[in-house]
Amino acid sequence: MTDDEKSGLVGFVAAPNGWRVAIRSPVDDVIMVVPVVGWLPIVKDSGSIMNSELEPVVLFDNTEEPIITTVHSTLTDWEDGSSLHQVLAPGFEVRKVPDGWKVVEYGDY
Repeated sequence: MTDDEKSGLVGFVAAPNGWRVAIRSPVDDVIMVVPVVGWLPIVKDSGSIMNSELEPVVLFDNTEEPIITTVHSTLTDWEDGSSLHQVLAPGFEVRKVPDGWKVVEYGDY
């Protein structure tokens, strides 16, 4: 077994700059925008936010404890009802923001 196979990162591909995901947080009426650092192929129906064979890998760039994880893992770990709002290609902005909600970059939240 290779080191990549042991880590679970077989097939990981770095994302070009500018890819992001927007995560809805209904508790705070906020849509948080988080950078995508890559894409991870997964077995279909094994836990993807998009029911696909490709899962975004995101970076929560905390100063003391940065976290790199999949969006699916993040949303299943959080218990506040957060959900994926949108996957943003480079150059695109968050659309269909509910009235009264704020859009914030992760570091500003």
